Order: sequence, then C-alpha cells, then structure tokens
Amino acid sequence: MGRMIILGSGSAAGVPTISAGWGNCNPENPKNRRSRAGVYVEIGDTKILIDTSADLRNQLIDNHIEHIDAVLYTHTHADHTAGIDDLRAMTYHHSTPLNVYATAAHMQNLHERFAYVFNDYTGSDATHRPLLKMNIIRYRETFRIGDIEILPLEFAGHPMPTTGFLLNRGKILLVPDYKYILPETMAVLEKFDVDVLIMPLTNIDACPYHAGMEDDMRYIKQINPQKVFFTHMSQYCDYDAVEAMSAPNMHPANDGLIIDL
Repeated sequence: MGRMIILGSGSAAGVPTISAGWGNCNPENPKNRRSRAGVYVEIGDTKILIDTSADLRNQLIDNHIEHIDAVLYTHTHADHTAGIDDLRAMTYHHSTPLNVYATAAHMQNLHERFAYVFNDYTGSDATHRPLLKMNIIRYRETFRIGDIEILPLEFAGHPMPTTGFLLNRGKILLVPDYKYILPETMAVLEKFDVDVLIMPLTNIDACPYHAGMEDDMRYIKQINPQKVFFTHMSQYCDYDAVEAMSAPNMHPANDGLIIDL
C-alpha cells in the first residue's frame, strides 16, 4: 500500500509564467495553476522526494509533508534543484544527514552549486543549512531505500542526460525531462509491467529538448502501463485540452494530485 503526490505539475517557468502569463491555459480552471515539477512517494514506512523544485517549501506545507527518508534527483536544472535549501526543515531536528541520490555527473554539479549543504557536519550548522549525504547511483543498477526498490534509467535528448526511476519493479515509472528514450532503456522497460507512468508533456508539439504528445504516445504504447499521468506541463498545455486528447487511462496531472498505489 502507498501513495504518490504530484507536488508540482509545471515546467520550468510554472503556470502562469512571469512574462507570458497563462498562454493557452484557461485561468478559470484551478488545475492550470502549476508550480515546478516534483513528486513525493510513500510506500510502506518509506517516504522519498523526487527532485527539490524551486517551489518546494510551499509544496511540502500544502501537502502536510514533514518527514522524508531520501531525495532522488533526475537532473540538475534549476527548476528541479533550486528548493534544496528547504530540506533544512527535514534535518533540523536530527543529528544525521539526509541521503540524496544522483548519478556521479549530477552529484558533481550539485556539489559545485550547493557545496555548503554537503560540507562536513558540525553541530552549529544545523540551523543554517540542510545536512545532506551524497550517494552515487548508476544507470541500470538497482538499489533500495527501505520499502522502495529503485532502478535508475538514462533518458536522452535534453541538454543533459536525465535519470528516470522505476520503483518496485514497475509499481511506478517516473520519466524525467527527455527528447527520446534510448534503446537500452526501452529494452529494460519492456521487461516490466508498469502500473503508473508519470510522463512529461512540456509542450503538445515537440520542441528541441522535449518530446511532444505524439512522441509520448508512441513510447506509452511500447511501455503499455495501466495508468498514465502527464506532468511538467507548460503554459501551452491547457488541462482540459490535454484531457480531451488522452486515452481513458491517461490524464493530465495537477498540483496536489494524490495517486493511490
């Protein structure tokens, strides 16, 4: 038993954006108001975050999340990492650091940008920064955090390689920002029966660094999940328009959406 919460369903600029407003999104539909993308997963006694969005503080407060066991990072673009300092609330009352997991390249970039959160711990630091411990992961090498088994997979075509996560052998598949799925990644996915697929849909039409709806549909057919939820949607993805073009087992996500597992 468990649940997943879509903390944020928006792309890097959120919806509405600062400069372009609501775009194609109907401002009267509250499901079109989107904070930056992030996911919370709770299975058994284990609670993890996937990415620390720029809107993390409000997302944790709105969803009454006061404790997590670990953070997984898909990649290090600012919309997926800029909330890292808000992890301070998760370590403030503890003497041990919070484990964060990323590939070596992503972890190096995190350390360069947020070195202060990975420094050796001394007691007085607890009030000034989160206490984080780096854990390097490798593509296609399974690891476990409590009740959650995690298989990291590489996705391509974004300005940097991105990491997707297959949880508990197909209970959840989270696909990160991507342009195309590598053959070696698809070969792994075809071995599993996926229950819930979280798929990014930044724009309806493909753009240089993101797949579009046509690409998503092609890959969804190959993966053949039971349910699909589209996330990481920009101001060009109106909730009702995406719902209308989706199959019955596919839906746009919205901030705060709870998916029972």
